Amino acid sequence: MNLQKRSAVRAVILSPDNKVLLARMLYPNTEPLWLTPGGGLEEDEDPVLALQRELNEEIFIADWNIGPLVWRREHRLTFNGLDICVDEIFYLIRSVKFDPPKMMPDENENQHFHGYRWWDVADIKVSGETFVPLKLASYLPDLINSVIPTEPIDVGV
Repeated sequence: MNLQKRSAVRAVILSPDNKVLLARMLYPNTEPLWLTPGGGLEEDEDPVLALQRELNEEIFIADWNIGPLVWRREHRLTFNGLDICVDEIFYLIRSVKFDPPKMMPDENENQHFHGYRWWDVADIKVSGETFVPLKLASYLPDLINSVIPTEPIDVGV
């Protein structure tokens, strides 16, 4: 099987009450996952512009104040029979709390989408749910406390 490469960009959206917005996704042959909003980069697309586009598509808000690049991760997955290596980068966004949409506009994505939720770090730590990255609750406190890395931190799978 050929390994395909894919680049993606994601947003760590933090509210003033220090909650993070996560989407619950359910893909074939996996358990449900909670992950940050974002998506794939198109060829030669600027990551910040791609994130603006993705957030507009997924959350229906176009005007974002995208902050610093804080995390990165690389992981492999099999999707629709394809072996994919995904290189993801994460930008911090501080935002007022808002009511996220109940559905995604893209029919393909919407079939996997099972809602957004604002999560508190303490709730993530005690939840039996799966979060991506897996150690999300370990990395969020620094961002909440405005400890911003000078280089993006590798947050693992």
